Amino acid sequence: MKLNNQTTAKTKGWGDSVMSTTGKMLALTLAASSLLLTSYTANAERLNVRDADIREVVETVARITGKTMIVDQRVKGQKVTIITAGNQDYTKEQIYNIFVSSLQMNGFQAVETDGVVKIIQDQRARYESSPVNVTNPKKYGDQYITQVIPVQNVNAQQIMNVLRPLVSPQSGHLFAVQGTNTLILHDSASNVRRIVEIIERTDKANDEEIEVIPLQHASAGEVVRILESLNRAGPQQQQINEVQMPRFVADERTNSILLSAGDKQRVRLRALINSLDRPLNTAGNTKTVFLKYAKAEDVAEVLSGIGEIKQKEEQAQSGGPAAAVGARASRSLYSIQAHEENNALVLTAPPDIMREFDSVIRSLDIRRKQVHVEAIIVEISDTKAKELGIQWLFSPAGSGTQPAGIINFGNTGTTIGEVAGGAIAARGTEEQVFTRDPQTGVITGTETVRSGGDNGSTLAQVLGGLQGLGLGVARMSSSGVSWGAFIKALEGVTDSNTLARPSVTTLDNVEAVFKAGQEIPIITGSTLGNNNANPFQQVDRKDVGVMLKLTPQINEGNYVRLDIEQEVSSIAGSTAVDVVTNKREVKTSVLVPDGGLVVLGGLIDDDIQESSQKVPILGDIPILGHAFKSQRTQKVKRNLMVFIHPTVLKDDKELRELSSAKYSYIRAQQIEQANRGISLMPEEDAHVLPTYDEALVLPPSFEEYLEKEAEGQ
Repeated sequence: MKLNNQTTAKTKGWGDSVMSTTGKMLALTLAASSLLLTSYTANAERLNVRDADIREVVETVARITGKTMIVDQRVKGQKVTIITAGNQDYTKEQIYNIFVSSLQMNGFQAVETDGVVKIIQDQRARYESSPVNVTNPKKYGDQYITQVIPVQNVNAQQIMNVLRPLVSPQSGHLFAVQGTNTLILHDSASNVRRIVEIIERTDKANDEEIEVIPLQHASAGEVVRILESLNRAGPQQQQINEVQMPRFVADERTNSILLSAGDKQRVRLRALINSLDRPLNTAGNTKTVFLKYAKAEDVAEVLSGIGEIKQKEEQAQSGGPAAAVGARASRSLYSIQAHEENNALVLTAPPDIMREFDSVIRSLDIRRKQVHVEAIIVEISDTKAKELGIQWLFSPAGSGTQPAGIINFGNTGTTIGEVAGGAIAARGTEEQVFTRDPQTGVITGTETVRSGGDNGSTLAQVLGGLQGLGLGVARMSSSGVSWGAFIKALEGVTDSNTLARPSVTTLDNVEAVFKAGQEIPIITGSTLGNNNANPFQQVDRKDVGVMLKLTPQINEGNYVRLDIEQEVSSIAGSTAVDVVTNKREVKTSVLVPDGGLVVLGGLIDDDIQESSQKVPILGDIPILGHAFKSQRTQKVKRNLMVFIHPTVLKDDKELRELSSAKYSYIRAQQIEQANRGISLMPEEDAHVLPTYDEALVLPPSFEEYLEKEAEGQ
C-alpha cells in the first residue's frame, strides 16, 4: 500500500480511510488491527487504536516517535484500545506518554536506556535501569522512575507503613533507610508525584516541647503512673495517635516530671500535675502496695535496710540521737509489713521516705525473664569380642600309677574345672554296702549305694553362665572318664546408641533441679546378732537415672551464665557384694548466647584388650598348638558428648510458643500410638491429650446480643 500526504486511498478488504489534503494530513487505516493513525507534518500527531495487537501498536509508535524499540517475546496477545480527542493534536512526547500508559494498563512497561526502549513485562521491569532523582516527574508520565525522598520530621519506617498500600503492587517498591531516615521509591512517575506530595504534607514538625516540672510534695513516679492511666487507650487508638499522645518520664533523683506534649495538652496536664502536687494533712501516710512479680517478704527486707539508712541520715543531720528524739516525736516512724497471702506490702512512712520506697518497689517489682535449658546427652558405643580356647582333663583309671592332670584356662569364662566339679557334685559318692539275710543275719553280698548328689544344680549354675559355644568331648572307660576336652568359642557384637534430652524451665537466678530415674537399695552394713539372732542389714538408697541441676543468670546482650551439674547413671550389673552402677557426671560453669549450643564435655574411648593363655612349649607348636591355647580379644569404642542449649523466654508469647511446641510433640506421639491401637485390646481407646487452643474468643455481635436478650425475655 502506497501512502502520501495529498492522495485519498481506499484499500480493498481493509476498510475505508479518507485522507484530506488540508493541513498536509496523512491517514492510514488497517482493518485487520483496527488501527487509525492521523499524522500532521507540523510536528503534531493523533493516534486512535481499537482492539489492535500490541506489537503493531509498538511498531507504529516507533515510527511516529523515531525511537528504537526492543520487544520481549513474552509481549504478545494483548489487544490495545486508544481513543484520542478528534479536535486535539499531540506532540511526539505526548503520543509516547499515552503509549506508555496503555502499556502499563496491560501489564507491560517501556524502559528507555541510552535511546533504546525495551518493552518488557512488569515483573522484570524492577531489574532494569530507570531514571533516578528526576527534577520534573511530570514529563515522564507513567514511565517508571526511582526517587530518593529524605524525611525530616517523622520516622521513615512509620511513614513507609502508611504509604505502602499506595505503591503499585506489581512492580512498585518502597524501602526505608533507617540510618539516613530516607525513603527509596520505585514506581510510575505519576504515582511518584502523588506520593511525594503526600509526604510533603505529612512531614511537618509538631509543636511538642519538653518541659521539666519539679514536684514539692507528691512522688514523681506516682504522678506519672496516674497520668499514664488517664491517657491509656485501646491498642488501635494508641497506633493512630502515637505521635500526638503526650509522654511522661519521672526523674526520681530530682523528683521531677519530664513532659513532652503539644501546647494545648501541656497546659491541661500542667494544671493537673499542680493539683496532684499538694501536701498531705499529716506528717505520715499509710499505703498498701500489691506486688505483681516480686515476693513481698524479699522486698520488705530490702525496704527495711533502706529505712534504717534514711533514719541514720536524719539523725546525723539533726545533730545526733538526742536531737533526733524531738524530731521523731513530731513525725511518724516508718513501718514495713509484708502480707504473704495477698503478696502485698503495707507501708507507713513520711512523704520523703515513702517516695524512696515507691521508687525501690517499682525497680524490684518487674517481670523477670525465664530460661528454658535443654541438655543433650549422647553416648554411642561399639563392643566386639572373640573367644576361642580348648581345655583338657585327664583322669586316672584302674589300679596302679596312671597319668592325671588338667589344662584349665580362665580368660574365656567357664572353665573345664567348673564343669567337672558340677558333674562330680551331681554324681555324688558311691559306697559298698554289705547285704545280710534279715532272718539269719548272714552276709549275702555287697551293694553299691550312691549318695550326696545335688541333682545337677551346681552343674546347671556353671553352664548357665556359659556364653557362646561350649562343646565337651570325653573318653569313657569302665571305671569312668579317662580324659575330656572342653571347647569354648564366642563372637559377640554389641552396639549402643543412647540419647537423653532432659529440659527444665526456671526464673533468672533461681536454681532448678530435674530428676528422672529410680532409687536402688545399696547395702552399707549388716549385723547378725548373738547366735545369728535378730539379723538385720543397713540399706541406703541411691538415685539412678538422669539428673540436671542448674542456676541460670542472664547477662547483657542476652548471654546466659549457667552453673550446671549434669549426671547420668545406670545399673551395670551386680557382684557377690552389691550392685554395680555406671556414672557420667559434669559439673561446670559456662557462658552461652541465647539460643546457642555449647558442648559441656565429652569422652572418646577406644579400648582393645587381648588375652592369651597357653601351655608352655605345646602352645607354641604351629597349628597343633591351638589345642593347648585359649585366646580372647575385646574391642570397646565409646563416644560420649554432653551439650547444653539455653533459650531466654522474654515474654508470654515466647513461653506459649515453646510450651505449645512441646505439647504438640507429645500429643503427636500419643496420636501415633493410638492409631496403632492397643494390642489384644482393640476395643479400648488410648489416652490422647486435648488440643492446645490459643484462639481468642471474640465478643458477641450486636445481632447475637439481641437474640440472647430476646431468649432471656
